[in-house]
Amino acid sequence: MSRKVIGWSVAAFVAIVLVFNYLPSLVADSIYKNVDDITDGEMPATVTSFESGPDIVSTIGGSGEGLNCSLPALTNVFFDGSRDSRGKRHLVLQRFRQACVFHDLCYRHGLATYGYNQNDCDRILQNAAFRLCTYIRNGSGTGSATRCQTDSKMVLAGVSMGGYNAFRGWDRSTYFEFESDPFRSNGFQASRVVDHPFKAVDPVKYRNDPDQVILSFENVRSDIAVTCMTCGQLPVFEYTQDPNEVDAELRSVGVTKLPEALLKREPMLSETVPIWLPPRRHHAAPHLLVDSAGKHHLIWMSRNNRQDTMSCIVGADAARLLTNTLPRRDLCSKDAGSSLSMVEVDMFATSPLPMEIPGAIDPIYATAISPQKTIDNDLSFCSRSASRPIDQSGHDDQSKCIRFSGDDVSKGAALGAFQDFQVIRPGQQIVFARDVDQRTNSPLTAIWQRVLGDTFSPAGALLVIDVAPPATPKGPALAKLKKIVRFNIDDRFDPMMPITRKIDDLRFLSLEASKQTVRLRTIDFAKDNPAVGTVRLTMGAKDLDLDRSWAARPVMVLETRDAQPKTKLVFSRGEIAIDPDKPVSPDATTEALILQTLVFERDAAAPSDAPFVKSAGAACRITYEFAPGHADWPCYRAFEPDRSMRASPAARMQASQMLIGHFSKSAGHALAFPDACLKSEPIILAPQGNTFMPVSGSAGWAGPPKLRRTITCEPLDTATVVSQPIAQKAR
Repeated sequence: MSRKVIGWSVAAFVAIVLVFNYLPSLVADSIYKNVDDITDGEMPATVTSFESGPDIVSTIGGSGEGLNCSLPALTNVFFDGSRDSRGKRHLVLQRFRQACVFHDLCYRHGLATYGYNQNDCDRILQNAAFRLCTYIRNGSGTGSATRCQTDSKMVLAGVSMGGYNAFRGWDRSTYFEFESDPFRSNGFQASRVVDHPFKAVDPVKYRNDPDQVILSFENVRSDIAVTCMTCGQLPVFEYTQDPNEVDAELRSVGVTKLPEALLKREPMLSETVPIWLPPRRHHAAPHLLVDSAGKHHLIWMSRNNRQDTMSCIVGADAARLLTNTLPRRDLCSKDAGSSLSMVEVDMFATSPLPMEIPGAIDPIYATAISPQKTIDNDLSFCSRSASRPIDQSGHDDQSKCIRFSGDDVSKGAALGAFQDFQVIRPGQQIVFARDVDQRTNSPLTAIWQRVLGDTFSPAGALLVIDVAPPATPKGPALAKLKKIVRFNIDDRFDPMMPITRKIDDLRFLSLEASKQTVRLRTIDFAKDNPAVGTVRLTMGAKDLDLDRSWAARPVMVLETRDAQPKTKLVFSRGEIAIDPDKPVSPDATTEALILQTLVFERDAAAPSDAPFVKSAGAACRITYEFAPGHADWPCYRAFEPDRSMRASPAARMQASQMLIGHFSKSAGHALAFPDACLKSEPIILAPQGNTFMPVSGSAGWAGPPKLRRTITCEPLDTATVVSQPIAQKAR
């Protein structure tokens, strides 16, 4: 009897081992297809920061829910847990964290920002997981690649089965830019706030225009057009047939003789014009960089393809974009004959970023951190002038890299540095590295972590990199790893974003959303043991807890440029006005949205524990009216909650980008919300005391077919209102 029991026990144990080790991979391999086996040596594209205006320090997205692999702890059991060639073990929740960070943001913001559906996010995850696996897996060659194909499919299967309901449709998705290479996007819009392109050139002509304007970029499969949404109906230049008749606006951008494309025209500053960027590339939105002289640069860092790390770096400003960008040739170089600066460089990284290096001959550089410059995946800092023409000798079409030394960044130890948003300041970059290996030599602890997992990635390091001008004109920027700050903070506080633009200030903010509330957290990485603290928000001289709904839309952190600068936190939230007791009629011709904003501020020089005081707030009701019989058009139907992938005017406005700047005639910062259905008529809320009021109460047209938008606002100054979900009023 005992022999039978032992025999059955052994058989059961073997069966369990086979089920856990072979069945999941067999199922995943049977269902999902392989991804491209790319061996370009680079890690997958990382999330990237885009700031929308010159006063924006940071934008905190992610909905306050942290960034990590939202997979069950038991998931680790199904993956190989053996040591790699360097003796390290990697739990799946940490091994693929970089891919998971992108996937989390894609699920929460991908639809509203880039038009991504759930399948787009999942396939990007599979590709990223494969690339990560080839970096971290044991061994090399076909065996490792085959296993990585299976691992990436299993990660995808885990997400598909365990997180399928986490994807956010138009009822919950909100606008937040994070994608450096939106190759799967059919089209998206992004707006930037910049100084008026010509007001300094002709202040009399443009006296009625605001000091800053909103440029809206529409990208349809990398064909890009720009519209100045807040410019007046004024001609950029007068009609002429004489190529030598050049007005002040064109002279300010270096035009001395009119090209044929500008003859016999009188284009309005507010009209939509195409931007001629080099074709056959994946163009994301432009980065906005404000240099030390106050000039606003719009810079595209465009990947050529996903098989290499060549990037086309295009530099522009608002004046050039709104006049003429037609080149003589379709090239990414000075030979294109474009008014824009263009240089094509191998950056050895998938997500390069522009930065200013004060004191350099060409102060604007393309920069990147890369592990592909050494066999051991040591961390390197790569840089190249973003405008200097290519010299055909000496590999000048490649960025120059400086390898960092030290155990914290050598032999792949800094792989985690590619897992969070980089902070770019003049002459300084800050990156976060999350640990991806089990830091234990105890077999018992290793087994315990493998079975129970480690839901969050608590350990990591903050890297401060100082960047100085190159010693020679074509040499690398002189990068120095100035400081490494080890920390033990759960990644449920990611992303952590800066509170100021001041160099060497290491104070960061994050959002933490609970079931009912959202709290603003602070971490000072200048301290020996950085810890999470709470930022107090006050309203009416009393501490305030905000409702969780204020975290759904990204929070914007501003630092004014006044003589006594202030730090401002701008919150917003929205909700479509739907009666839960009544189904939405397919013949509906109207829908409404409640949109609320809150602004808190304190002196920029205030101590870290000083509270932010509520300074302004508004509650607006936006109503859309549209003609019947056109429900196939996204702007001519009411939102149906049970069909969350079908957009409507109110749903798109609820998810819209928020902009902050001096683009109204009122003093102070105004707020704007681009309207996807009325593209040339954004909602602009001008500051008025402690509230905001719409610059225009109505927009749209009477038809045919009719599409009208009306908006009314009132002060938002009651603590009980902002600490609870939005209460809809009767229509």
